[in-house]
Amino acid sequence: METSPDFNKYMDHYFEYQGQWESPSRCGLKVINRKDGKTLAIATEIYRQNPGTPVTEWCAPLATNIMTKLKCTPEQFIFIEHTPDMQSKLAFYEETFDLVTFNFRDESLVDPRWSRLNHEQVDEMMEA
Repeated sequence: METSPDFNKYMDHYFEYQGQWESPSRCGLKVINRKDGKTLAIATEIYRQNPGTPVTEWCAPLATNIMTKLKCTPEQFIFIEHTPDMQSKLAFYEETFDLVTFNFRDESLVDPRWSRLNHEQVDEMMEA
C-alpha cells in the first residue's frame, strides 16, 4: 500500500500545523484563488507522513489556521478535505472528497459538517 501520496492536482505542497495537544502535524495543501474572488483550500490527509493529528480529527482548527494565514473571511473561504486513494482493498483507503462547511464563532470556524463530493464536482470548484 502506498503510504506517501504524491503531489498532484489536489496537493502541491505540505502545510505544517499544531494538532491536538500541540503535536506537530502535517497535511498536503492546494490553494486556488478562484475567479469569483473566493479561495478554495484542499487539505489532503497524508497518512504516515503526518506525525500528528489527522485532518479529519482537527478539521475546524486546521481550516481556521489556513483561512487566517490566507487572510480570507469565512464568506470567501471554501474548504475541502481530501483523502487520496491508497491502493488498498479496504474501502477506508479509497479516495474521497468532502466539502466541509462551518459556523463562525469567536474568530474561529466551528461545528464542521461534511458533504461528499466527486472528482467532477471538485474539478468544477477549482475552475470557478
